[in-house]
Amino acid sequence: MQAAHPATPASHDSSAPPRLWSFRRSPFAGKARAAFAEKGAPVEIVDIHPGKRPPRLRELNPTNRVPVLELPDVAIRESSLICEWLEETHPDPPMWPQDAGRRGWARGWARYLDDNLTGNFFLGMRKMAFGKDEDDPDDIVERLHGRLAGHWPVLEQALGIHDGPWLTGDQFTFADLGGLALAVRLPEWGPHLQPDAAKTPRVVDWLAALRERPSAATIDQAGTERA
Repeated sequence: MQAAHPATPASHDSSAPPRLWSFRRSPFAGKARAAFAEKGAPVEIVDIHPGKRPPRLRELNPTNRVPVLELPDVAIRESSLICEWLEETHPDPPMWPQDAGRRGWARGWARYLDDNLTGNFFLGMRKMAFGKDEDDPDDIVERLHGRLAGHWPVLEQALGIHDGPWLTGDQFTFADLGGLALAVRLPEWGPHLQPDAAKTPRVVDWLAALRERPSAATIDQAGTERA
């Protein structure tokens, strides 16, 4: 997987903080914003409008999507890769376990959350807001949102493995951060999709703990708008 795209003319000023191209309602842009908050790292947040994306965004990312982190000589796209850059450049506090086995396990769960919980919920919301694709079935939103119920028990089991409030135990990691946008948005946008406390109490507690983190405020954080 390509992690970076060469910077183009009019690159970001090397004396300024890195620039994060973002959209306030994107869960993956929210994940990147929260990662900067957890690390206490400086960043300039630039908002785009999904219906009128600035030409600069495509120069930085051929897919024309956010999040993109603009550095002086390179642009890094995709939230998970931005998190990896942060871990390497701002190692404290560590957001992956020191143990290689547990670190690999956590990375797998980070991917699972992105693909199966955050991805399904927010793709359904996007189709509700911006319309379905021509080849989508009529009940595509219901299908996407209906998948969440099957993943709550899987996550419940994972949260019980290391005996702690977080997926790897006592340490909060990027795996947990992957659920932050879902934890914040689900009560407001899809309360009927929330897990049942009687069946998955660990998941309910985990989502509540995510909402209590100071970085949760970044999920609804707006930046400077660029056209």
